Amino acid sequence: YNPFINYLHSTTGITWELKLYHNYDAIINSLCSGEISIAYLGPNVIGIGNEKCNIEPIIVSVNEDGKPFLRSLIFTNNHKIKSLKELKGKSFAFGDKLSTTSNIIPRNILEDNGIKMNMIKPVFFKSHDRIISEVAKNTVTAGATKSSFLKEIKRLNLKVLHVSEDLPNYAFCSSPNIDPYIERKFIKALLKLKPRHDNRDRNIVREWASELRNGFTLPSKNYIQGISKLHEIFTKYND
Repeated sequence: YNPFINYLHSTTGITWELKLYHNYDAIINSLCSGEISIAYLGPNVIGIGNEKCNIEPIIVSVNEDGKPFLRSLIFTNNHKIKSLKELKGKSFAFGDKLSTTSNIIPRNILEDNGIKMNMIKPVFFKSHDRIISEVAKNTVTAGATKSSFLKEIKRLNLKVLHVSEDLPNYAFCSSPNIDPYIERKFIKALLKLKPRHDNRDRNIVREWASELRNGFTLPSKNYIQGISKLHEIFTKYND
C-alpha cells in the first residue's frame, strides 16, 4: 500500500500515515474513536461500523468491468469434486469472522446447498492469501476468497466450484470525526483516476494492490442497500 500512500501525499498535499491492523474489530474501533481518519473495508464490516458509530463509505473500488461489485469464490484443490455437496466431511478454510467473501457469504452458500458447519471441518485463517496458500498446499480441501484473487487461483491450478452473486465491493470509509476538508481531498484524488481508460493513470496505479487498480466511484443508493442486505445475513451467522 506504500505506493498508494505516496500518491495521496503528492496529490492532496496532506501527510498520510499507513496503519495496519490484525483484525476488523480494531479497525472499526479506531475509526469510531477518530484514531484513524479513513479505512479500506469490506462490505460487511462497513455495515457493522455504520451500526456502531455511523461509519460511511465515501468512495468505492470498481472491478475490471468498472462496476462497484465483487464476488465470493469457493474453490478446491481436488479436481474430482464437481459440486458443493461433495464437500461434506471435508476440511474448509474460512477467513475472519467478519469477512464477507471468506466467511459470511460462503457459509450462506454452503447452507443453501444443504451443508451446515457441523457437516464439514472448518479451519479459520486471518487473510485471503493464507486461505489460498493452505488450499494450494493441500492442508485443507477447499476454501473461500474474493473474486480479485481469481487470477491467483487459476495460476495455482485450483478449481472454482461456485461463484456468488454480485456483492458490494470494498470501499474507503471515513471516521465520523474526520475533517470534511481532508475527506473531500481524499475523494477528489481517487475519483479523478481513470486507469481503465487512461494510460497515464494506469501507470500510476501499476504498483498498487490489485483491487485498487481499476478505479473508483461514489457509493450509489443500490450500493448502500446492498450493504444493508449483507448485514442482515451477517446477523444470522454472528457466532
